[in-house]
Amino acid sequence: MTNDVPAGLEAGASLVTAMLSPVSGGLVRTWTEGGTRLWSVDDPDGLSELLGRGLIARVSVPDDRFRETVLLDAAAGTLLVQERIPGATENTRDRAFRLGDPVRPERNPWTDLDDFLAAAAASAVERDEYWVVELGGWAAPHEPYCFFGVVDDEGERVAVIETAPVPRDTGVWPEVPDDGRPGTSVSSPASEDTIEAAGIFAVTAVESWGVAPWDVALSFGHRAP
Repeated sequence: MTNDVPAGLEAGASLVTAMLSPVSGGLVRTWTEGGTRLWSVDDPDGLSELLGRGLIARVSVPDDRFRETVLLDAAAGTLLVQERIPGATENTRDRAFRLGDPVRPERNPWTDLDDFLAAAAASAVERDEYWVVELGGWAAPHEPYCFFGVVDDEGERVAVIETAPVPRDTGVWPEVPDDGRPGTSVSSPASEDTIEAAGIFAVTAVESWGVAPWDVALSFGHRAP
């Protein structure tokens, strides 16, 4: 899908809608209808702070969920972030980032993913949303996945994280019998600490999938009343 070129971009820019991964180790992956590509980004922290907070444009995906999207000019190496609700913030609208060929990460990308998911979990709870980490792209399979949300259980707010397939020998997820069950979950009363712990649980699950941090994406949904 081609979009009009917003003010401030170079004339002749060709922008298409792209989904993207979390920023990890200074790298981000984009998915468009034409394929996928891994990039370095000129301001990784600045881009990461905009993602996963309910601030930027979204597109519907199956199961009543949403993925965040940006506008991408792959030829020019430009990524444009547009705000989800026009006028809601001062710094999000039409913010452009420069992209380049991927370079060797200077910091641990798994630590970046942990920090990002913990922050996204806290933000989702504030919006009464949940998130699901899954493989990136326009046609992601139902598994593997890792879900986080806060639910009401007989008047108590409970943080729940669930994943499939079952992670084995992680030292983080509880060991469960190898009896063919499709997944596993852990829960505890919702608090700042248990919500933040979603990051390490999700990262440990993703590591067991045999993928890189920039091969996954977040989907969001609204928590049932």
